[in-house]
Amino acid sequence: MSPPTVNAYYTPTKNQIVFPAGILQAPFYDINYPKSLNFGAMGVVMGHELSHAFDDQGREYDKSGNLHQWWKNSTIRKFEDRMKCFIDQYNKYTIGSEHVNGKQTIGENVADNGGLTAAYNVSNCANYAK
Repeated sequence: MSPPTVNAYYTPTKNQIVFPAGILQAPFYDINYPKSLNFGAMGVVMGHELSHAFDDQGREYDKSGNLHQWWKNSTIRKFEDRMKCFIDQYNKYTIGSEHVNGKQTIGENVADNGGLTAAYNVSNCANYAK
């Protein structure tokens, strides 16, 4: 991905998150925005990409990017129970006449939720609004 690209991504085989410089523009960042808006927008993006390391696919890679099960079986069962809640929730959504397939979108749903949660939690403990 080239530097001016407006995107971000997580690569599980390298255990890396990439934020090309292009993402540092509106609507994600603008020098004229309040600090809270810039931190919030970028926090959601960063949290989203970080969450991919622990979604339905990313969790299968270890810290070195090797594919193997490294979670305890009890952790996997709890994770799968929580994923079922996400799947059930998103299965209820429609866009126009199309029904969302919660199982098909689970990785992005988890990452979106993780990104929003991370940005919200940081906003509650950070003193960046001043």
